[in-house]
Amino acid sequence: MIQIGLPRIGVYTNLFARSILSTLKKLGVNDVEFKIAPPATRKTINRGSQLMDENMCLPAKMVLADILELNERGVKTILEWDNCGECRQKTYCLVHQSTLRQIGIEAEIIVVQPGNMAKWLLKFAPQLSKRKQRRIARDLLRTLWASDLKLFEKQKKPPTDQPRIGICGEIYTVLEPAANLGLIARLEEQGAFVHNALPISQFMFEDLLNGRKRLTWAARFAYLEMFPEIREWCLKRMKRPDVDHRLFRQAEVATEKYFPEHTLGGHGKQSITWAIYYALAGYDGVVHILPFPCMPEATVTVLLDEVAKDYGIPINHLVFDQQFGEQNLITRAEALVNLLRFRKDGLAKILATRCPGYWLGLDVGSTSTKAVLLNGETLEIVDYEYQFTNREPISAIKRVVSEIISRHPDKKIVGGATTGSGRRLAKALLDAPLAVDEISCQVMGCMLIDPSVRTIMEIGGQDSKVVTLDQFGVPSWFNMNSICSAGTGGFLSSAAREFGIPIEKLGACARSAECAVVITGRCGVFAESDIVSKQQAGYPVSSIVRGMCQALVQNYLSNVCRSKKLEGPIMFTGAVALNEGVVDAFSEIIGEEVRVHPHQRISGALGAAFMALTRQAVGGFESCRSETQFGSHTFNCHDCSNECEISLVHRDNCVVCALGSRCGKYEKLAGENLDAVKIKISQS
Repeated sequence: MIQIGLPRIGVYTNLFARSILSTLKKLGVNDVEFKIAPPATRKTINRGSQLMDENMCLPAKMVLADILELNERGVKTILEWDNCGECRQKTYCLVHQSTLRQIGIEAEIIVVQPGNMAKWLLKFAPQLSKRKQRRIARDLLRTLWASDLKLFEKQKKPPTDQPRIGICGEIYTVLEPAANLGLIARLEEQGAFVHNALPISQFMFEDLLNGRKRLTWAARFAYLEMFPEIREWCLKRMKRPDVDHRLFRQAEVATEKYFPEHTLGGHGKQSITWAIYYALAGYDGVVHILPFPCMPEATVTVLLDEVAKDYGIPINHLVFDQQFGEQNLITRAEALVNLLRFRKDGLAKILATRCPGYWLGLDVGSTSTKAVLLNGETLEIVDYEYQFTNREPISAIKRVVSEIISRHPDKKIVGGATTGSGRRLAKALLDAPLAVDEISCQVMGCMLIDPSVRTIMEIGGQDSKVVTLDQFGVPSWFNMNSICSAGTGGFLSSAAREFGIPIEKLGACARSAECAVVITGRCGVFAESDIVSKQQAGYPVSSIVRGMCQALVQNYLSNVCRSKKLEGPIMFTGAVALNEGVVDAFSEIIGEEVRVHPHQRISGALGAAFMALTRQAVGGFESCRSETQFGSHTFNCHDCSNECEISLVHRDNCVVCALGSRCGKYEKLAGENLDAVKIKISQS
C-alpha cells in the first residue's frame, strides 16, 4: 500500500482525497491510501514555527508542522500545493525539503499544480494512462466546484436583520480554521452573516469566473473531456450565484484607481476588488485576513484603508501568526459584530435609551477590577468601586461587587453586564445575564460623556485600543494591541518599580523634565535595555521617564493606530490617561488637543452598565454574597491532540462553567457537584 500525505487546508483536503481515491478505485487502483494531517493544535504550530525563520509566513510554518505530523505516522511522500503566482509559496516546497534534510528526516515532497497533473499522479500511480489521468482531474474539478456551490447557495441571500461581513485576504489563512483561530465560526456565533470571498474554486477558476480566459479554459476542458462544462462554464459564462457580477465588474474597474497597471503575488489585488464589491453590495463591514509577514496582503492594507474611507465601509485587518492569542480574537470578533450593530441600529438612538432601576457594570481587567452602579433614568453614576486585580480575578470580582451591593442595600439591581478580559468568568460566577467585549463598552462609556468625539483611545495595564467614528458618531474602525505590551500601562509600571517612583507620580516626573531622552519603544524588552544605557550615560530620571511616555505614544500610534490620522475631538480613557506625561506626549505628537475622560478608570464598567440597560439584560448578581465561596479547578484534557487546559469555575462547590475547552464538551458539567466531577475526571 502506497501512503500519500496531504497537509490540511480547511475542508478541501478531505474533498481532494475522497475524490481522487474514489476515481482510482473505479479505475482498479486499490494500492493508494491518502493520509491527511490531523487538525492543527497550538503544539504542532509551535513545532513548525521553531524550525522556520520567523520572517516566513504562518502557512509555511503550519504546512511544515503538518509534514512533521504525517512523517511521525509513517508517511514518507507528501503532496504540497504550489500555485500562487508570484507568491513565495512557489518556493516553500524547496524550503520544507531543505528543512527536512537538515533535521535528518527522509521524505519526498511532490509539487502539486493543476498544470502538472500527469507528473504528480504518475509518481504514485505509474500504471495510469493519460485517459485515466484526465478522468481523475475531471472528477476532482467537478467535486470541488459542487462543494463550493453549496457554500454559494448558503451565501446567496444575506439576511437584512444581521450585520453582514465580507471576508477576503490570503487564501490559506482564510480557509484553514486553525490558521485564523476559527474566526468565521466566531463571527457567526455572534449573530453575523459572513460571506467568504475565497473558496477554493475562486482560486482555481478565477480567470474563468471573470471571463478573461474562457477560450483557454475551453481548450483545457476539451482535453479533459469536460464537454458539459464547455457549454455551461465557457460559452454561457461560469458565474458564482452568490455574487452580483455587474457590481463585481464595477469593483474590478474601480480597483485600477488604487492599483493600476501592476501585478501582485498572492491575492493582494483581489482583496481590493472584494472590499470594493462588498461596499457596493451593501455589506456592513469587511475583515481582511493575512498571515504575518505576507507581503502581497501587507502591501495593500494601506490601499484598503483608502477604500474604506472612499466607500464608507469599515475594514479591519487581522494579522495572524503563531503568537496571536485566542482571547484577543474572541474580543475582536465580538467587538466587530457589536460595532456593526451600532451602525445598523443607529448609535444616537441607542444613546437616547433610558430605563428605570439600577444597572451594574463590571469590568474585569488584567490589572484592575471595577464596577459602576448606574441610574437607568438619569444615567447618573450612583457609585463605583475600583480595586487592583492582583492576579486573583475571582477574589477581585467578589470583593468589588460585594462592596457595591453592601453600600446600597436599598437599591435593587435590575440587571447588568460584565466586560473586560475576565468577562466570561465574571458572567458565570455572578449569573450575570450579559457579557460584552471591552471595545464596545469603551465606545458606550465615552459617547455617554461626549457624543461629539470622533476618536477614542483607551490604554490599560495590558491592553490598548483605538476606535474611530464617522461624522455621524458611528464607529467606523477599531484596533487593539496583539502581542506587544510596549504601548500599554505595563510598559510604564515596570519602569516605575525600577525607578522607585509611585505610578501615580510618574506623569508629574515626566512634566518636570527639561527635555525628553529618546527611548527605543518598539519592544518593551529593548526599551528596558535602552533605559539602562541612558542611565549609565548620566541622563536624569525625569528626562528618561518623559522619553518613555513619548515612546509609549509612538508605539501606540504605529502598532495600534497603524499610523492612521486621528480625527478630533479625541477622547483618552483608561488608567494610563491619568498620566499627564502620556497625555502631553499624545497632544505634542498628534498635534491636537486630547481630552481625558472624566471617569477614565471606570469608563468600561460605565459602558457595560449602559449596554445592559439598552439590551434589557435583567437579573443576576444575587449569588454574590459575603458567605459565597468562589473558586476554580484546573486540569489538562488528553482526549484529543488539542490537549486543552480546562478551568472548572465553581460557586459553593457547584460547577458553574468550564472555560478553555475547544470542543465545549465540559460545559455539560455545569450544575454538578465539584467533588463528584473531580472523581469522574480522575477515572477517565
